[in-house]
Amino acid sequence: MVPLFALLLVPLLGMLAFSIDAGYMVLVRTDLQNAADAAALAGAEKMQGLWVQYYTPSQLNQSSILTNATTNTTGSPMATAELFASYNRAGNVNLTVLDQDVHFGFTNASGTYSTTYTGFPNTIEVTVRRDEVANGPLALFFARVLGMSTVDIQATARATIYSGSVNTLQVIPGVDAHILPVALDYKVWDQFYATGKSPDGTIHSNAINGTPELHVYPCPGNAPGNFGLLDTGPPANNVPAFRNWIDDGQTPNDISYLLNSNLLPVSMQSPKSWKCGPGLKSTLQSDFNSQMWKPNLIPLFQAVSYSPYQAASGQGQGATYAIVGFVGVDISNATGSGSNMDISIQPMAVVDPTAVILNMLPAGTQGSPMTPSSSSTTTITTFGSAKLTN
Repeated sequence: MVPLFALLLVPLLGMLAFSIDAGYMVLVRTDLQNAADAAALAGAEKMQGLWVQYYTPSQLNQSSILTNATTNTTGSPMATAELFASYNRAGNVNLTVLDQDVHFGFTNASGTYSTTYTGFPNTIEVTVRRDEVANGPLALFFARVLGMSTVDIQATARATIYSGSVNTLQVIPGVDAHILPVALDYKVWDQFYATGKSPDGTIHSNAINGTPELHVYPCPGNAPGNFGLLDTGPPANNVPAFRNWIDDGQTPNDISYLLNSNLLPVSMQSPKSWKCGPGLKSTLQSDFNSQMWKPNLIPLFQAVSYSPYQAASGQGQGATYAIVGFVGVDISNATGSGSNMDISIQPMAVVDPTAVILNMLPAGTQGSPMTPSSSSTTTITTFGSAKLTN
């Protein structure tokens, strides 16, 4: 038995080394994959806002936006991916991702990924290593007796940003929606995206970022009462109700009212009549100002007639807008008071958990929100959460 034990000791040790070190390698490989997944998703989330900035109409800084997005600059997708990777450990080592291991590309509607793209990328790829390139090779335990002291391991993840049209909302207990209680003609929005022009035929550039903004108030002929208010919950004709909707959004009860009253879902083929509120009050200027640079949805309506122009049906408190969809915006200007009040908006990426997104596809692979069959593939500003795509 002793000679037999001695003879079998070497393969037994080899099996022990294989079982322990193989399990260890699998554990470290899993940690690397978790780090890569987290890094890619975090980087992709940063790409949504930059996507909208890049495709903002008449954008003159596309090249600098693309450069900042795809290089290691403060707050960029690359920098964010590397930061989130550093929050992870694998094999008792704090992980570092090198710039050379973060790449950008484009994923089409069929899910095919390419490292070449035209315009702005919709996918980020992150590789996390334990090798001579980064973080050092993984040291093994018992495999040394077989002449193997270290091993190289790496993991790669890709995450893609997804966008689509919002056609309805869902009730999530404790979660408010963020919809500006005002209505915007969908043709005004489409014209702005095509030309950068506001309804007055002028391109208005924002004083802070220099990017064109959509001048929506005052806007003669665009809506009753010039940028008239819109009930985004139970009917209300008082300023406090609209102040709450502007400042805090729509409560689950508000969303339930819209759903139960058959005011949702909406579409170009099936618009729903939402009640107009009173004309825009200058007392709400400070509330609109408080929402500057914050993501909000804004309802789009289809006018009753475009020749001659009639925005809404009915008169006064009985007037209604034919709501057909929603887009993501922020308020870029809210100044003045009374007849001198001035309100403008800019496109902004919006991820609202209460929004139900129709036709969600990789960003840049679908048409405009109101006319999906159009050739435009960049005007959608409503996004779902980024998804891992490899």
